[in-house]
Amino acid sequence: MIPLMFAAIGGGLATTLVAAPFGVAAAVIAAPFGGSLCAVLAAFHIARQRSSEEQIRVEVDEQTDAMVAALRDLAAQAKRESGEDAQKIPKPDKARVA
Repeated sequence: MIPLMFAAIGGGLATTLVAAPFGVAAAVIAAPFGGSLCAVLAAFHIARQRSSEEQIRVEVDEQTDAMVAALRDLAAQAKRESGEDAQKIPKPDKARVA
């Protein structure tokens, strides 16, 4: 929210400076519209940036899950080859996972 506030204030000030040659009334009337437009653009930018970061996190989670599955398959294969089928690979419970 703070970046949006600064974008709105900055946009309002910039709009006031641009509209000042047309008169004080035009500058005062245009400032809220310019500030609001800058805040909306900043909000879209932040939302787009966060959605791309979330997509990267999802991809990393999927890669991690695939690696864990491959390691479990490898461990199961090693147990079958060594003849230790009686023991099961313990899955970590939620209390032990950091």
